[in-house]
Amino acid sequence: MIFLPLYRTIAQRLSEGGLPEFFDTATVAQLAAVLFIQNAQKLAEQQAAQASMERQFAHMITAGNQANHRVPLAFQSLVRERFCAAQFATGLAQLAKIKVSLLDDEHPADQARYLDSAGEWLFTFSAEYQAEVKPLQTVYFDAYAAELSVTDPQNRALREFLAASDESFNLQGYAGSGKTHLISRFTQLLESKRTLLLANSFAQLQALKAKADAHCIGMTFGQAAGQVLDSNWLSTGWRLKDKSRLQHTFQVSYADIAQSFDMPAIGYLSPQQVAQICVRTVASFCNSTAQAIDVVHLPAAIVSSLVAMDKIVLLEIVNQYWQELIRPTDAHIRLPIRGYHRIKLLSLIDGVLDAQYSHIIVDEGHDIPTPMLQILDRSPQAVITLSDELQNLNGVAPVRDRQIRQRYIAQSVRLGKQVENVINPLIQAHPGATKQLFTGRADHCTHLQHYSGWQIPEQTTTIIVADEFELFAWFQRLTHAGASFALAQSTFKDFMTFAQDCIELYNNAERPRHGLIFRYASWDKLSEAMADNPSFEAIERMLQKGYSQTDFQNAVGRYVRKSGGKIILARVSDTKNREFSSVYLSQGLLLKPAAHDNKDARARLFSGLYTACTRAQHELIVPDGFSDWISDAAR
Repeated sequence: MIFLPLYRTIAQRLSEGGLPEFFDTATVAQLAAVLFIQNAQKLAEQQAAQASMERQFAHMITAGNQANHRVPLAFQSLVRERFCAAQFATGLAQLAKIKVSLLDDEHPADQARYLDSAGEWLFTFSAEYQAEVKPLQTVYFDAYAAELSVTDPQNRALREFLAASDESFNLQGYAGSGKTHLISRFTQLLESKRTLLLANSFAQLQALKAKADAHCIGMTFGQAAGQVLDSNWLSTGWRLKDKSRLQHTFQVSYADIAQSFDMPAIGYLSPQQVAQICVRTVASFCNSTAQAIDVVHLPAAIVSSLVAMDKIVLLEIVNQYWQELIRPTDAHIRLPIRGYHRIKLLSLIDGVLDAQYSHIIVDEGHDIPTPMLQILDRSPQAVITLSDELQNLNGVAPVRDRQIRQRYIAQSVRLGKQVENVINPLIQAHPGATKQLFTGRADHCTHLQHYSGWQIPEQTTTIIVADEFELFAWFQRLTHAGASFALAQSTFKDFMTFAQDCIELYNNAERPRHGLIFRYASWDKLSEAMADNPSFEAIERMLQKGYSQTDFQNAVGRYVRKSGGKIILARVSDTKNREFSSVYLSQGLLLKPAAHDNKDARARLFSGLYTACTRAQHELIVPDGFSDWISDAAR
């Protein structure tokens, strides 16, 4: 890593066109750093070696000294003349790629440390400075005879846990604070064969196991709940005999469900739609703390159009579906069992997890379903959860029991200090309990840029959008401009269904399949609900011009890339647990905030923005007026 003798805050101001007085007082070394940064993109393209780049920088300082020796302040005049804020900003965003960084304002370095007595560059400086400012330090844990590499806040968190290692512990850490790193450290210090790793999905479990000791046992929440339920061989227990019902490949269509239970049409709902509502309502119930299924678990937008008697009938059918799912009355009734069904069952019977484990580690603690959290908090093990409540995209995150120890890590090693003034207002505006000030502690800059209007970014970046409507609007914007792009892998299939449903609903009044618009039987109803949504209005204008399925398929084939590409389109939900060199925050994420008494809606809004912003490593591009919008939204 090469450290240029220019402070990060000064570089940020220069990139924004500020500090015109800088060139009057800047030293030769600082001016050489400015020229080097303006040339960074070219160096990145050339894939120049570190030693070669540092020699080039040293030659710049030598040339600057010689120029000023011949004509006083000649180098200052030259750099002022060649300076271009836009080029400088582009160069800043490239520094991390070429392993070049700037001075940390909290760790000042006197000029004598990086220049010799003749004013020439000292090649020993960068290594010495990096050892001083790097966030990870080697720490020895005497009681465990273990030497670990951790940041200071991570060290404090580990020591607090180890002071009472048989007690549960919740670590609340901001994005990039090193929670992933800590998981491997926890498993290094615990007995691996008695430590259980838990995650919500199989993909998350695989990611968690990759971070931990190879000997640790791992399960999904559903598997852990199933292990307990299946260990009860009594006839009154909930052991599942037909394990094929657990397979994700085991599916039963809504039409088959409706036929098996002889479901009637209810109001405007067909038997097949009633079956779909049964599945959705049971899922809603299974993610709640309720003891029984009630009207509140029915999809609000759908049942609002039903009369009272229809709701009663629908609720009775849903309860019948739930009972047949957990304990079929006939062998031919075989409904798919999912993990959340088994978790809810264990929660309802006040079950706890298998006592053979002494410790349980759960990553993404903010996304633990409430019934699972109830099970964990009453289980006998020491349960370690690593959370960031601001990354829960579904509303206010569930919280662990108040008696459980809490530790906060507010220092991020992913992001630089330059974005603190963006992240901290979002944290303060969020209705959650965590209010510690976010601190950027990365050994690189996270360059903050602004844009105006609906611009298509020129640089390689990931455009993060709010939802499918905005995704479709960006799809049309990019294809109309002839720009190729990639869709995040988890986005593609879902987006294809959504876009095709929009086109069919508009052109042929065919009821949508996609969950976001399933409730709307006509385009007029959808248009009424989406009033004042700029992305929807853009889609509607496109369809009014005769846009068809053929047009859509042609655009997909011509412009959408399966991988790579200069631009990636992704929803916020697609970017969780990921990071990108550059992030472009779409204007559609800046929605009008809900009333202050609607905590879940406000939490979803600010969690979406926080999650999107904290995916950036080296560059964050936000709409003009973003800070003002946050201030207004927080009122």
